[in-house]
Amino acid sequence: MVGQCVLVAVSLLLVCGIPDLAAAEDSTALELFDQRILPIMQSKKPSSCAECHLSGVDLRDYIRPTQTETFASLVAAGLVDVKNPDGSKLLQFIARKPTKPSLVTDKIRQQELEAFRAWIRAAARDPKLIAARERVSPIGPQLPVEVVRHARQDRVLASFVDNVWNEVGRCAACHSPDRNQKQVREHGEQVSWIKMRDPRATLEHLLEHQLIDVDHPEQSLLLRKPLLQVKHGGGQKMVVGDRTYKQFRQFIDDYAATVRGSYKTSQELPSPGKEVAQATEIWLKFSDVPAAFDKQLLQVDLFRWTGAEWSQERVATSDRLVFGGGKLWQHSLSLVAPRGSPWATELSAQKLPSGKYLAKLYLDRDGKLGRDYRAELGQDDLVGQVEIHSSWPAGYGQMTVVRFPATDK
Repeated sequence: MVGQCVLVAVSLLLVCGIPDLAAAEDSTALELFDQRILPIMQSKKPSSCAECHLSGVDLRDYIRPTQTETFASLVAAGLVDVKNPDGSKLLQFIARKPTKPSLVTDKIRQQELEAFRAWIRAAARDPKLIAARERVSPIGPQLPVEVVRHARQDRVLASFVDNVWNEVGRCAACHSPDRNQKQVREHGEQVSWIKMRDPRATLEHLLEHQLIDVDHPEQSLLLRKPLLQVKHGGGQKMVVGDRTYKQFRQFIDDYAATVRGSYKTSQELPSPGKEVAQATEIWLKFSDVPAAFDKQLLQVDLFRWTGAEWSQERVATSDRLVFGGGKLWQHSLSLVAPRGSPWATELSAQKLPSGKYLAKLYLDRDGKLGRDYRAELGQDDLVGQVEIHSSWPAGYGQMTVVRFPATDK
């Protein structure tokens, strides 16, 4: 019977709209709870909390099956102020909204706010509810605050920018609307998944068109197409274990775990990378690369001459398969710096100062990155090093060309 009443109440709300606060003043707290609060708990649609929280927080978390238990628990948690109902923290939480709220969610938020305000006002006038403190239970999110913060939409977007958006220059020729008119004519507008100067819209597009698979992250089309595991008109753009794959995979795996609510403790959260990076249009080419290195991943790390010694940390990096037939390797550079370092603040300029650099060359000879994409190339994979003097102009046609150093490895 209660369930039927709730369904009827929901139907009335949908048809007639949300009753105004003046009308609510004449309703009892229990009537308001049954008509306006319980439907929120029983609804399968996400609450307005989803606009700021990918997971871990939902308005249902603040509702219990009965009015008495809900009110007592909210009061005990300090979320309802019986002396100043309109100043209750729960109402402040509901009223929060992101910088760019959607029209749909903004309407839902207002409905939720009016429903809870009306009920809290009525409940605060009910002596029986004020006196009923025996049925108190934990209320609200039960996850650690670090996990709740990790699932915030702004944090997720920042991770997308760091790991994916900064690399989309590799995809822009075919997938950015300012450069892909030919591809659009041949394949249609669906190829334009990059939204110019708008990483948020780009992420939303990738999710809407199911290019990210939250159930099987490694099967995401955002990975499989540039890997050429499925048909891709742009050819192979990455290999398992290279820098771009690592970054894409780091975001996708974390996003999927966040959406599924897999993180239960702060210890399970991924650690932020030690480096920050910025892709550039600065190109480096090595000629006379041994043909025996064909189709093996070559990683190049650049260290800057400081006037007294080589920098302790690399300042730029790049990796790509060797083209053995042409005895060459070429690719654009990504500037890198330790997170929080002074150099990290300069990366956005996408410029590498002129001068002398040491290039260390690492080769994935046994395919360990393909077996474990999290692996890193190190000293055992070093196949040579060479000094480079360059002004590092940007542009494919102005790439810095260096002869590959002699090696017996």
